[in-house]
Amino acid sequence: MRALFFAAALFAAGAAHAEPVTYALDPAHTQVAFSIDRFGFNRVLGQFDAVEGQLILDEANPANSSVRAVVQIGSVSSGNATRDEHLRGNRWLNAEQFATMSFESTSVRLISDTRAEVTGNLTLMGQTHPLTLDVTLNRIADAPNNNRRTAGFSATGTLDRTVWGWPLLRT
Repeated sequence: MRALFFAAALFAAGAAHAEPVTYALDPAHTQVAFSIDRFGFNRVLGQFDAVEGQLILDEANPANSSVRAVVQIGSVSSGNATRDEHLRGNRWLNAEQFATMSFESTSVRLISDTRAEVTGNLTLMGQTHPLTLDVTLNRIADAPNNNRRTAGFSATGTLDRTVWGWPLLRT
């Protein structure tokens, strides 16, 4: 399963800071999307529409930065109402028993001025396992529509869904 974990805009008040700044994930500009293999026949694309969280960004020392995001499982959307109900059901994501999934970073390793590996713990279906995201800094600047300091990031990661208890169902 490939997760586009953050295509996020994050907002904070004030100008550029030498100290770490806390940004809130902007739900209107944050996407958590996925692509998953469907029995080897095709890939299903989808997203989770409800996400919240925060990023603490230390521009002077990015390795000291951290992120936490919480996704509402019931907000899964794949473009097909029947499939969405299956995904929310107890055979797959079990949204009734496990209403959220969360990611909390444990380390940030800078690769370049605009790229990092962010490792953390993904809690899904009541189980917590490590996950590393490849993160790209898109931009940090004052947003032209409101002059608020804004940071945008994109991140991707791949996970083995069987680790969290999802069946492969391949024949």
